[in-house]
Amino acid sequence: MRGKMKTIHGIYKKHGRAEFLEAAKAYSRHVHPDSIDKTIDEMESRWYDARHTMTEADKMVADYNAGLTMLNQPTLAAIEPAQPEMKL
Repeated sequence: MRGKMKTIHGIYKKHGRAEFLEAAKAYSRHVHPDSIDKTIDEMESRWYDARHTMTEADKMVADYNAGLTMLNQPTLAAIEPAQPEMKL
C-alpha cells in the first residue's frame, strides 16, 4: 500500500475534523468533539490493550494502514453510478 500514515495526526489532516472524530470513536471513549488536540492527546496516552503493547492512537494508525477503518471505506459520493446500456 502506498502512502501509509505514520501518525494519528496525519490521519486527521488527510480526512478532516468530522470524519476523524467519528472514526476515533471506534478506538476511544475519550473523544472530545470540541478539540482535536485533546482527542489526540487522550488517544496517545491511553492503552488500547490489556498488555499495554499499543496505545489507542497506535491501533488506529495500524488499522488505517491495513485498510480496516471506516475512513478506508469508499463513500457513496465517491462511487459513480453505472452508465446505462446502449442498445444498438
